[in-house]
Amino acid sequence: MNAVTYALLAVIAGAAGNQSRAEEHVRTAQHRSRAMARRDRQLVEIAALMVAGETERARGLTFEHGSEFPDDAELLASLLTPPTDQRES
Repeated sequence: MNAVTYALLAVIAGAAGNQSRAEEHVRTAQHRSRAMARRDRQLVEIAALMVAGETERARGLTFEHGSEFPDDAELLASLLTPPTDQRES
């Protein structure tokens, strides 16, 4: 898997309440993104901020990223609003 996939998994794990797994995925994403393009590194940073509970900073970086990479709009939405557990309904 690539760094962005691990970033998405981190956000999903965090939303599911599994903070340790979320942090593990963030570390893997950060490690794998070191040699990747700036676009991917920013996506990983947004996920890391979400997992850390820094949603305002994540939203600010999302705005900046979205203006530079408009094709990432759906991916950015996924990072900011992870799926909820359907069993809770």
